[in-house]
Amino acid sequence: MATSSASGISSEISMDSFLTLFVTQLKNQNPLDPTDNTEFMSQLAQFSTLEQEQQQTKYLASINSVDTASLQLDQITMASSFIGKTIKYSSNDSAQGQGNETLTGLVEGVKLEKDGTVSFLIDGKSVPISYLIEVEDTSITNTTTLASTKTLSKASEKK
Repeated sequence: MATSSASGISSEISMDSFLTLFVTQLKNQNPLDPTDNTEFMSQLAQFSTLEQEQQQTKYLASINSVDTASLQLDQITMASSFIGKTIKYSSNDSAQGQGNETLTGLVEGVKLEKDGTVSFLIDGKSVPISYLIEVEDTSITNTTTLASTKTLSKASEKK
């Protein structure tokens, strides 16, 4: 005895395919023992529900895509604020359990990698943003240097 399995039917059936199947079923039914109208309506309602679920899935996937792009944009914006600053970063991912070396470098730029992650460009190399340990505050040094320069220039003007 042959059995049919619903698992063999593709879940990507279109509304046109369903209606064609539905009409074929109506044409080929036994006129002396017709299929109950409520069964047909039930099938139509089930397919309609399935089609709505597929549309919702596509919509949610597009929203997820927008959220991912928004997150990447936020990361790029944040990482861009480090351009021109000196940072301390790990030489490798601490999750790998290897001995980490702390390195220092000037952030020259920001890069969106092929896998969607954001990296700093330091000495021409990509450093994942997740390796960041500390941002050195160079504004204190620059302010002190600028103040010293102004004091020296005022002192030389008085002479």
